[in-house]
Amino acid sequence: MLIIYNICYVIKTFKTEISGFGKYPKAVCNISRPRDAVELTENLSNGRTVIPRGMGRSYGDASLNSNELVVESIHFNKFISFDNESGILKCESGISFKELTEIFIPLGWFPPVTPGTKYVTIGGAIASDVHGKNHHRDGGFSNFVKSFKIILADGNVVTCSREEKADLFWATIGGMGLTGFITEAEIQMKKISSPYISSMNIKPRNVDELFDKFDEYDNYTYSVAWIDIVSGGKNFGRNILMLGNHAEYEELPHELKNRNMYKKSDKKLNVPVDLPQFLLNKNSVQVFNTVYYRKTKTGFFFQYYDNYFYPLDSVLNWNRIYGKNGLVQYQLIVPPENARNTIKKILNTVVDYGGGSFLAVIKKMGDQDGILSFPFRGYTLSMDFPIKKGLSETCRELDRIVLECGGRLYLTKDSMLSEDTFKQMYDGKWQQWIEIKKKYDPEMKFKSDLGRRLALCQY
Repeated sequence: MLIIYNICYVIKTFKTEISGFGKYPKAVCNISRPRDAVELTENLSNGRTVIPRGMGRSYGDASLNSNELVVESIHFNKFISFDNESGILKCESGISFKELTEIFIPLGWFPPVTPGTKYVTIGGAIASDVHGKNHHRDGGFSNFVKSFKIILADGNVVTCSREEKADLFWATIGGMGLTGFITEAEIQMKKISSPYISSMNIKPRNVDELFDKFDEYDNYTYSVAWIDIVSGGKNFGRNILMLGNHAEYEELPHELKNRNMYKKSDKKLNVPVDLPQFLLNKNSVQVFNTVYYRKTKTGFFFQYYDNYFYPLDSVLNWNRIYGKNGLVQYQLIVPPENARNTIKKILNTVVDYGGGSFLAVIKKMGDQDGILSFPFRGYTLSMDFPIKKGLSETCRELDRIVLECGGRLYLTKDSMLSEDTFKQMYDGKWQQWIEIKKKYDPEMKFKSDLGRRLALCQY
């Protein structure tokens, strides 16, 4: 085993086909896993273009670099320091939300913002400026990033914050890894007194009622709605609004207080193979949605944080449900003033298409800083579609509807957006971002397939 290990260490890079979590598109890339900043700098001096990659949970081509170099952060996985009084954590960029939750929840701290999976690294969270179920109240992950260190195209390591190299700070946040390789970050954690969520589920009858409930229960820290985007007729727009606050220890029922509150189970369901695509169709998704809607209980209850924040993490390789061709996750955001009508129009388009998505959610969003950060005050809808005939044309129609109302798409989930539509959606933002990239990466050392597709790597 030691001999094999040393051989791999000497080789340092290997060529293989990879993809994002959506399994579409795929690309043959040269993979490097540097062990420290010295090896990472060597990767920057070999004449190849580079893109950083964490755990590969962006859905499309953001961490792909066809026939060039992909540098993974797997060995940048150390905790550096933590102040238990202030909650300030300093760690390397390869640390995952899984590690954060498992280590810090028993200490009484929680990530201030978390995406819907814990298999995301800190570096990836910054590059995507991830958002969670509390965006309407707390904003995105970048709101809690104090500073980070980044290795630039020339090999220099610089520290960025709101006060120091602020232009690079804001270009890196949401910049999809195209400004440099983040090595470590300093973030503000959130104080909690138990690992439980005080939850309440409501079943609004339609989209209009859902939006009313979002406003009515705006005081909840967390909110997200599952929505049926396949069924038409009387079931059109049926949904489940799931609200939550961190439960205080004192309010927990006796049986939860006496339980080992931090006991976790590693038992998970697994999808071992790619399922035949014909199994995922409008009829099968309608059946699933009906069962899920009827089985989900309403009212008030306590649930473990894992169940509320990361329900899909309990199913390993769930992306295989969509078949060997993979899936597209389409996530949009629209302004509040025309969100109801726009989302109804989008839902009608998807129902007509018959897209097989049982994983569709709506969240209320707040204000957000950042140049290429996705969120703004409004509502976001996220949907999964299997790769099949007619999908490209449907996505183009959805793009048109979103653009018409002043909305945009999330680059971390995107794999089909055109350059022209992207530039219209991020008008004024992409030009500002390009000028900063020119300043810190004049030779375009950091590139990706997404960057090429959207002309973020062309001056």
